[in-house]
This record gives sequence, C-alpha cells and structure tokens, in this order.
Amino acid sequence: MPQSLQKKAILFDFDGVVVNSELIYEEYTRERFLQYGIQIPPSEWSLFKGISTDVFFKLVKSRFIPDIDIRELREEWQIGLRETMRKKLAYTPYFCHFYQKISSYFKTALVTSSRREMVDWIFQNTLIENVFSLIVTSDDVTNTKPHAEPYLKASEKLGVAIQDCIVIEDSLRGIKSGKESGAFVIAITTTHSRHEMKDADLVIDSWNDLSLEKLWTI
Repeated sequence: MPQSLQKKAILFDFDGVVVNSELIYEEYTRERFLQYGIQIPPSEWSLFKGISTDVFFKLVKSRFIPDIDIRELREEWQIGLRETMRKKLAYTPYFCHFYQKISSYFKTALVTSSRREMVDWIFQNTLIENVFSLIVTSDDVTNTKPHAEPYLKASEKLGVAIQDCIVIEDSLRGIKSGKESGAFVIAITTTHSRHEMKDADLVIDSWNDLSLEKLWTI
C-alpha cells in the first residue's frame, strides 16, 4: 500500500451509484403516475431523488394522490417495480471493474436510503451481488439522507474516522449527507448534471475517471 494513502474507506450510495436503479425508478414511477392521470412537472421530479421509501410514499400521498391508502399504494407499486427490476436492473457501467481495483486498498460499505428488505430482495432476485461486508440502510438509522447520520453510522461500524472516508453519491441529498458528515464527497453524474452537483468535492462522469493514483491524492 502506498505510503501516501490517506483515506481508508469508501462509502458507496446504492441507487444510481452501484446500480442503474434510478433510471428504472424514474421510468416506472412516471408510468404509474400516468395511470392516475398525473404528469409530474420537470421542476418537481428532483423531489423523488435520493429519498427513502417511506418518505417517497408520504410525498406521493401529500402532493399528488391525497385520497389513496398508502399501504395499498405501496403494495401495488412494489409488485410492479420488482418485476421491472428483475428484468432490467444492472450495475452502472464500469462499477465492477472499479470495485475490483480498489477493494484491496480500502474498506468499503454500502450506505442507502432503501429499506434492508428491498436491498436483500435485490441481491436474492437479480444479477446484482453483494460485495460489501457492511450495509447501512434506512432501517439502521433514525435520520435518513440528507442527514449525516447514515454516513457517520457506516464510518463508526467500519472503525474508520469519517475524515478518512470517501463518499460516492449521485443525488443532491446524498451529497449533503456526505458533506455534513465530514467525509470527502465524490459525485458521479448518473442522475444530475455537473452544475447541479457543484457542492461535491469532486465530480466524475464515469468510474473510469477514478484511478487509484487519484484516490491516493485525496
């Protein structure tokens, strides 16, 4: 391991970072809203990025379908979403190559706003494999992103000071969570534009933009 290596852990968001699920969520959610006769303005679509499942359904009820039963909506929504994921879920381009490259040098953790049951379902029912020894989900914290708690929890469980961690995110809420935790935040432009992600410490367009040499200089 190079003497210059400062950071000791990389904390990965899941949706839009490890897997292409943000695209699937958006496509599926637009289709479901249309079934209710609802078209979401582009200016409001960012409301759905990087939020937990519970917050998502509360938002749908309060802003768009006030007369719906949340439990009924959740069950119906999840059945269709999982069928779509079973067919379409994949790793983001070059993630696997990147992970293999860095896994011998950094501790890693998955830090997601999804519920653990959903993450477990993905690992059991799709081609996505669990390469992380530690996973922090919305079930493991009191406050989900954009609060700093998820990343602070992950660093604590890894036994690595948050200042020695790199967070990799694709959502604005996730960037805020990582920054407020005290970690160095890298944003990948799978969900937002470079301009929108200006609060991150570093913005990349692809996993191929991150070499070990670059990570060692952070």
